[in-house]
Order: sequence, then structure tokens, then C-alpha cells
Amino acid sequence: MRHLISTLCILATSTGAIALSSAERQVLLESIRPEASRQAGQAVRFRVEQLNHVGNWAVIVGGLMAPEGKTLDWNKATQCDPDLDKMLWVVAKKTQQRWQVEEMYVCSPEPPYWYLKPKVAFARPCQLYAGLQLDGRHTVEQQCQQYQSRRQRQAK
Repeated sequence: MRHLISTLCILATSTGAIALSSAERQVLLESIRPEASRQAGQAVRFRVEQLNHVGNWAVIVGGLMAPEGKTLDWNKATQCDPDLDKMLWVVAKKTQQRWQVEEMYVCSPEPPYWYLKPKVAFARPCQLYAGLQLDGRHTVEQQCQQYQSRRQRQAK
């Protein structure tokens, strides 16, 4: 039993990701809402499908919704085709106790994490990308780890 508990503790901490409390999650969402509303051209709510948090970094994958009882008008969104799929992608960084948007796409037709720029994206903790699938076998986290390993070997 002790071995099982130790193993579970190791697995729980191996990704380095820490869940945000409800209050912290709300602070994060409220801090990114102005930029999401600006890009959408209207007030928005969030549908969070995945929220990864590591250290001072957070990644949110999901979508935007209209305020209760309203319909989102995608024609108001900047650089958004109303007829294509729409995914929310946010990378936020906490600096001086405040979350700030580093990257945001409010109506991406494909997952933006398929097209990350390694020099920028993989300078962040790889655990930030846990669970984000590139294809049926690979994740962005694995791609990041491979990139960082190559960089470390080249630096030697």
C-alpha cells in the first residue's frame, strides 16, 4: 500500500502541473477577458476545455460564448471567418502577481499548437503543453521535450 501511495504521489507531481483553485482560475479568466472581448468585438464568456498551469504560465484551450441569453456575432471578430471552426488558444504569464496575455487566438480554425514556433514556445515549461495532441501518437509536450533535449546536446 505504501508503494502504491508513493507511486501515485510521483505520478501526480511528475508533470509539474498544478491545478488552479477556483478563485485563481477566475482571476486568470477575468484578466484575459478584455483581450478576448476586444478580439471578438463584443462581450464574451469562456468555455474552457483544457487549462494547464505550470509556475507563472498558463495555457487555455476552449472556445468563446456570448453572455447569457445572447448569441455571439462572429462577424464582429477581428480576422475571423464566421464560417470556419473556432478555437480559443491563450498563453498567459503571471508577472508581478498579474496574469498577462502572451498569445491569444479567439477563432482559430485549427489548433494553434500545431504551428508553435519552437524558439518561443519551447522556452516555456514543456509541461504547459500536457495533453495537447499533435497526432494520434505525439503530443506538444513530447515535441517540446525533444526540442529542449536537442538544444541541451548542442550547447555541450
